[in-house]
Formats: sequence, C-alpha cells, structure tokens
Amino acid sequence: MVKKKTTTKEIPTIDSLKHATPASWTSNNLNKLGYWIVFLAAILLYSNTLFNGYAIDDGIVITENKLTQRGCAGIKDILTHDAFYGCLGENASQLVQGGRYRPLSIVSFAIEYEIWGMKPAISHGINVLLFAFTCIVFLRLLIKISGKTEAQPMFAHWAFWASLLFAVHPIHTEVVANIKGRDEILGLLFALLALYGAIEYTYTQKTKTLIAVPIFFFLSLLSKENSITFVAIIPLAFYFFTPAQKKDYLKIITAVALPTLLFLILRSQFASANFTASSGEILNNPFLLASSTERYATILLSWIYYLKLLIMPITLSHDYYFNQIPYAHFSNPAVLISLIVHLAIAFYCFKTFTSKKLLTFAILFYFITFSVVSNLFFSVGILMNERFVFVSSLGFCIAAAYCLFQLVQSNKLSATSLNLLLIGICSLYSIKTFSRNFDWKSNLSLLAADVQSSPNSAKANSTYAGLLYEESLKTTDTLVQKEMLDEAYEHVQTALSIYPNYSDALQIMGNVLYKHKKDFPGAIAAYQKSMQINTLSNPKLVTNLALAQIQNNQAAEAKRNLLLSNQMMPDQYATIFSLAEAYSKLNQADSSIYWYQKSIALKPKEGIGYYRVASIFGKQLNQLSTCIEWLNKAIELDPKNLVYLEDLAVANGLSGNTDVSISVAKSILSINPRYQPAYSILYTSFIKKGDGVSAQKYLSQLQQIQSKK
Repeated sequence: MVKKKTTTKEIPTIDSLKHATPASWTSNNLNKLGYWIVFLAAILLYSNTLFNGYAIDDGIVITENKLTQRGCAGIKDILTHDAFYGCLGENASQLVQGGRYRPLSIVSFAIEYEIWGMKPAISHGINVLLFAFTCIVFLRLLIKISGKTEAQPMFAHWAFWASLLFAVHPIHTEVVANIKGRDEILGLLFALLALYGAIEYTYTQKTKTLIAVPIFFFLSLLSKENSITFVAIIPLAFYFFTPAQKKDYLKIITAVALPTLLFLILRSQFASANFTASSGEILNNPFLLASSTERYATILLSWIYYLKLLIMPITLSHDYYFNQIPYAHFSNPAVLISLIVHLAIAFYCFKTFTSKKLLTFAILFYFITFSVVSNLFFSVGILMNERFVFVSSLGFCIAAAYCLFQLVQSNKLSATSLNLLLIGICSLYSIKTFSRNFDWKSNLSLLAADVQSSPNSAKANSTYAGLLYEESLKTTDTLVQKEMLDEAYEHVQTALSIYPNYSDALQIMGNVLYKHKKDFPGAIAAYQKSMQINTLSNPKLVTNLALAQIQNNQAAEAKRNLLLSNQMMPDQYATIFSLAEAYSKLNQADSSIYWYQKSIALKPKEGIGYYRVASIFGKQLNQLSTCIEWLNKAIELDPKNLVYLEDLAVANGLSGNTDVSISVAKSILSINPRYQPAYSILYTSFIKKGDGVSAQKYLSQLQQIQSKK
C-alpha cells in the first residue's frame, strides 16, 4: 500500500515517484505480489459461486443442449452450427436476430461433460480461474503500455489499481457467476493476449510473437463475436503506446484481418448474418413500439445508466427487458445529461487524440468495444445488459485509476487519501460482488432477487411466476404450495399488466388458473390467447389447453387438441394419458383403453394407467373379471394405494368373491384404520354372508369414526 512517508523499507508515495526510486525497490518481489493480489482477489471473491447450480442461459449451452451432452462426439456439430442449435434446433438462427456463432465456450462445456458429466461446481471453478487469469493478463498489458519500470513499486502504480478494480467490480458477476458467461471471458482473454502479442512484437520483432497474434485473435472471435472490435483497438494501441513503423502496422493488420475474414466466412456459413431484420416481438426488439426520437433518446438514457452502474453498482439485475426502462424523450433531464456527458467526452477525445493521452485511449477503448452492444448501429435485442460492458469496463477501470493518480500528481489529493479511497472503493465493490454471487445460485434465487431490482420488467415477473409454478408442483406441503401459487399469480398479473400480449405470461397465467384457482374457463381463455399470439408450434401449451378443457367438460375439443399435440410431438406421456382421459369422458371405451395402454408402455411402472383401464372395464364395460386383473396389476406397483384397494374390494364383492372383498377391506384398515369406505365394504360383505354380528361391529366402528369428526 502507498504510504505518506518513505524509507528503504516502505513503498514510496505517488509524490516520491517523481524522483528517483530507492534501489531496494528494484526487486521483483513486490511486483510479483501485486500480480498475486489481483489473481487471488478474483479467485476469493467468486469462490462462493462453486456452490451454485446452473442458472438462466446455462440451459441453452449446457443443461438443455443436446450437442454439449454428447460430449466430445458433439464437437463437430458445435463447430458447424449456430450456438443455439443444440438447444433450439434448426430454427436457431431465425429465433435470435443475427444468429450466434461462438462455438469455443460450448466446445469447452462438451469436453467437461465428457470428463465429469453435469458438474456445475467444476464449470463454475473453470470460469473463476479463467477470469482470474484474464485479470492477470490485463495487468500485464497495462504494465507494458504504461512503461512502468521494475524499480517502480506495483502498489504505487495506477495499472495495479485499474486491474484490481476490474477484478472486484460487481458488474462482472453476470459474466463470471453465470457459467454461460464463459464466452465473454474467453473472448476477452484471447483478445487481450492478441493485443499484448501485437504490442510485444513492435519491440521484439520476433516471428513467434507475430504468429501468436492471429491464433489468439481467431480463438477470441470463436469465443464471442464482439471481439471483432479489437480490429480497431489493436492499431489504436499501436498509435498510442508503441514505436511501431509502417511495416509493423501492415504485418499486424494482416495478422488480425486474416482470422477475421476466416471467422466471418465460418459465421456466414453456420449462423444467420441478418442484423437488419427486425423481430415483431418486443422482448426481442426493444424499440418495436418506439418512434425514431424515442428510440435514440432511450438509447442515450441507457448509456448514462451504464456509466452509473460502472461508478455505483448498487442495484444489479440480469433483466432489463420491456418495460423496466420505459421509452424516453429528449425532454427527459437524464437523457439531456447523457447527451451532454457523451458529447463532452467525444470532444475531449477529439482535442487530445494527437497528444496520445492514456485517458483518451481508455475512453476510446470503452466506446469502441461498447459500440457493438450500444444499439446505436443495430438492435441487439435488449435495451441494456450488464454483461454488455464486461469488455468495455476495462476502459472505465483504466480511466478511473489513472484520473485518481493524476489528482495526486497534481497535488489535489494526498497519497494517503488516495490509498484510503482506493481501498474503500475496492472493499465496497468486493462486498457487493461476493453477496451478488449468492443470487446466482439458481434460477429461482436469481429471479427472486431481480424481480425486486427490475419490478417493471414483464419478462422478470413472468419468468419468476413460471419458476414458482414449477416449484409448487414439486412440494407436497399444501400450505407452501398455496403460498407459491399465490405469489406466482401476483407476478404473472404484473407481467400481463406491463405487456398484455405476452404469450409466455399468458401460458403461465393459464397454468396458475388451472392448478391454483381451478378456474378452468379462465385457463382456457389464457391458453387460447397465448396460442393466437405465438403461432409457433407448442405441443406443451396445446396439451395444457386440452387438460383444462377436460376439466371444463369439453372432452371433444380436448381430444382434437391432444391429437394435434401428439402429432407435433409424438409419444409424450402427458399427452397420451390425457388423450385416454378425453376418450373416457366421451364414453369411447375402446379408444380410451388403447391410449391408456400406450401410456402404460411409456411408463410401465406407473400404477395409474392400469387403474384407469380397470375402471373402464368395471364401470363402463361391466367386465368385472378383467377389471380385477387390471386392478391387481396396479396394486402390484402401488400396494398401499387405498383407492386401488377399495375398488378391488368392491369389484370382488360385486363378482361374488365376498371373502376376497373382506380380506382386501381388512388390509385397507391395517394401512389406515380410519378409512371409512373399508368399514362400509365390510358391513355390506358380512351382511351378504349372513353374519349380522360382524356386520354390526363394523357399522358401529364406522359410526364412531364419523361421530368424532
């Protein structure tokens, strides 16, 4: 740490750096320690992510990606398809504007799956290590461009603090704590290595260094397309920081251009390149309902929000979808402030460009890398996202650290005050980063946090409602289930109040109305509206609609929808079983039995299918012997199911097998002595046998149970 007084055993202050540095500080020990501090800061701050599971977009690249789950066998297809192909199928390029071609991180996930299977802790650990290594490369690059000598202590240099700020900044949690964010990390890591190699080459003129540049840059592009901005960053760094000659520019530009051309060819071959096509869905086209002036005013507003988050990352969210940031106008004071700030920054860069100031480079680095996600030149599908400034934040960290050190150099701030300020900022950032990582434990924990920070996002509210609904299906605690469904209903209502034509939210509303409110007509209306809005095939939605129709005594309509769903996605158990239910409601016994038997073939160890077949033979076809056979099969699978046992006792009683009926009824009471239908069966059975005493005994016991209610 920088101290006010200096001795041969103390690190010099910023002011003392204007003079000769004590010889004892020419040692590399403190410089190495600086690297270790940055590295360990990144490791320790993200260590708690190792206990997290998969979340949000991890499904696209890992848990729901068929190519990743083929392990190394899937690598060829990963390299030759859109990034979302493994999850979304053939239409992946069309479903996301412009498509995505970033195979390198997905290849790494496939290799992990081949070795370890589904182990989120390992994936998180690799992310953390890659991020820590990226911080070290960043520090090494800053040392290179700053011209820092070995004699200058690391802790008294802006490069160290810029790197530490980057390592601890909370805005990076979305990239590091979300496993899918590895594409961002690898993209930046290889881009920095390419940049470092290019700068190093101007000094060493070594062929192996020159060869490394296109290799690293190609790997960067394969990780994330945004790395293409380094085509401008690398010559910019040459201009600002190197003695590069014309031949150096030509060699490096060629070394960068060739992998770029190869990448663009591959991308055009395997992913859509149509950046100008606009989606008709506002969640994929944030400016769909905006006028031209509203569009650019809102874009400017998002830019000042990014700067605010970089300076004060207090409230973080992974979700800035419609309508978390409403459309703005140029009369909005925040928009005007953003316009003035960015024009002033642009003017400063214009005035100082030829002076080759470090601050100018930092600002240009920020805006060049930010340009592809700024929405200014083309829409990126969402107004803003914290991960979008992962790379750009390097420029911010350089500018912040350098400006603070300049205050000391100009005697406007003491070295001690600078120490305290930097330690304070890094400490606050670290606390926020570490605590934010806990939110990324699962989808449910993340949405529970972010629905508070993005309360006006239709997507955040809808997604959280959907997660609560899914979780409610997993619990047997009726009170907990009711609380979850109540909260789900509240949030899906909020989502639809923000965006009434939100197809996904309407589907979730249908689920909640069906399961929680038992409002079958309301559920049907929600499902049907969802289908009208989103005409893409959705067999699960069609099946859910049919289930509500069955409960609403619309078996004929349900049958038609279920046949359609089965045609879209054959052999789904829920669809097949529901088809059997619909035919049963229509008293079409043969068809009902046929579909129940198909459901049994899909889940042969589920007793319910056998029981339903038994019910048809017993209640509709009056074939009691066949009914008993199917009931026995159901009971073999679920021997303590009281409903199955009750029907078996009744069927045997109706068939004249009174002793069997009595035996089964007694077995029911051994499981549950208060099961009233068993006493009724025993009373009736003993009456048939002419044993009035026994019959009266069981009748009395039944009456005692009923009286205690």
